[in-house]
Amino acid sequence: MVQKVPLREWKKAKTKQALLQACLELVGEKSFREVYVDELCRKVEISKVTFFRFFPKKEDLLLYFMRLWLTDRLLELAESPKRGLQALRHLFQKLDEDAKENPGIMLSLIGFLTEEKMHPCMPELTEAEYHLYYPGKEERAASLAPSLYELFQRCVEEAMEDREIAADRDVNELVIGLFTIFYGAYLTTHLYQSQDFISFYELHLKLLLR
Repeated sequence: MVQKVPLREWKKAKTKQALLQACLELVGEKSFREVYVDELCRKVEISKVTFFRFFPKKEDLLLYFMRLWLTDRLLELAESPKRGLQALRHLFQKLDEDAKENPGIMLSLIGFLTEEKMHPCMPELTEAEYHLYYPGKEERAASLAPSLYELFQRCVEEAMEDREIAADRDVNELVIGLFTIFYGAYLTTHLYQSQDFISFYELHLKLLLR
């Protein structure tokens, strides 16, 4: 399967992966605003022209990270029996783990989103990127819709079917509440100078479902 991907496209995918990794490493040391395109290009040994060919603006790296993160979660849920509240807690657990592995990246994403007028669309992945990130699972990964709203909606509806949430609750209101928890609980944990992200997520989820 990989042999069918043109070498040029494979190199592009590897370069984007290297840029993302460089970004994660630098954001672990300082804020995203202090990370400059020149610095990323030096680490990956490419020109700024090449960088902007892949990412029209630096902040697109944050969306690329979120796209891959969401696809990873969708694949995990597709391959496990988790649903409803258990699926939501799986997402929050992964956020907790990622906060420790890649400190600062989610805060950078939250900061970027505060400047946007609407939640940005997730970037598309190329065939080469599916092969690079999801070997052996390319077709399944490509079939998944990278929509956080749809994922939250599915979890809420499953929780209602399983009687974990009262059936008379408004689905859209709960989804909006989950967006607030997804980003807000992370920020609150940071403001409280805590590393116990999962406890803050559980607290907010309990308040939402009362």
